[in-house]
Amino acid sequence: MKYNLSMKLIIHLFFWVFYFVVVFFLEPYYGNATMSWIDKIDVKLLLIVVGLTYINDQLFLPYFFKNKKYITYSLLIVTLLFLITTIYCYYIIDCSCSYGACLSQNLWKFVLPIIFLSLIWILMSLFEKQKELEKINKERLEIELKFLKSQINPHVLFNNLNTIYSQAVKGADNVPEMILMLSENLKYILYQSETNIVPLEKDIDFIDNYLEFQKMRTQGINNIIYTKNIDSLNHSIAPLLLIGLIENAFKHSSYKENLLSDIEIIINVQNGKLHFICKNEVDNSQNKTNTEGLQIGLKNLKQRLDLMYKGNYSLEKIENENNFIADLKITLT
Repeated sequence: MKYNLSMKLIIHLFFWVFYFVVVFFLEPYYGNATMSWIDKIDVKLLLIVVGLTYINDQLFLPYFFKNKKYITYSLLIVTLLFLITTIYCYYIIDCSCSYGACLSQNLWKFVLPIIFLSLIWILMSLFEKQKELEKINKERLEIELKFLKSQINPHVLFNNLNTIYSQAVKGADNVPEMILMLSENLKYILYQSETNIVPLEKDIDFIDNYLEFQKMRTQGINNIIYTKNIDSLNHSIAPLLLIGLIENAFKHSSYKENLLSDIEIIINVQNGKLHFICKNEVDNSQNKTNTEGLQIGLKNLKQRLDLMYKGNYSLEKIENENNFIADLKITLT
């Protein structure tokens, strides 16, 4: 707002200097070469022009444009310009010329500042509205992202705690190590995920940690196929995007104790393009509630992708009787 005010003052100052020079020194009507520059200045004209211009700038423009009365505004300004020019010509400077000559000599002096400074007012108003709209949209996006991430974070924590609890009940030796890994996961969730963008390396480390956690939960059974092909980690990504799909794979797969079920995860990053594939075998016996939970998770993910990567991602899901495949492509920053 301060920047706009300063810019407006500068523009107005330059305009009035230009107007002053053109009207009183270049316009042949005002005196001759032998007159002093003070004698050429018409104070009455200046007072009328400046007064009309800033009544228009401060009252007419804000009121009529706010209420979208553009035709009424135009008619009012045209009427005032002709009326004031007539009064100035015949009652202030007592011109003996014809009405046509009066208009040709004096009307432009009132029209020029009104037209030019009105255009400046309109352009600056549009600029301010655009900035305000961008600010509102940015705030809305931040609120939506925080809400969506708040749905993810407790879900990740809840699943990890359940895993540790089940291992503790069994008396597993790896519980202390799992608690340490949970601590690292919590650190990432609480601090890194508060921002909209995190280093890709941090998010990959979190996924690595999570998958190690899952391997401990399954007591080392090699049913997790994890492949990474990354040419550079010098990229950024929205936090916790991929983990949602990985969690869904474990939650909705056909994995049961003493029964192998492959979960395949592929992360490929080449030339700033991320290609993520997550495949799991489907448990056809899962109830409707679990299926609805999967759809909610995918909807949440798509909303975040739309907010952060609109036009720069593709998300496909492939379902058949035996498998569910999520295929995500993102152009990274």
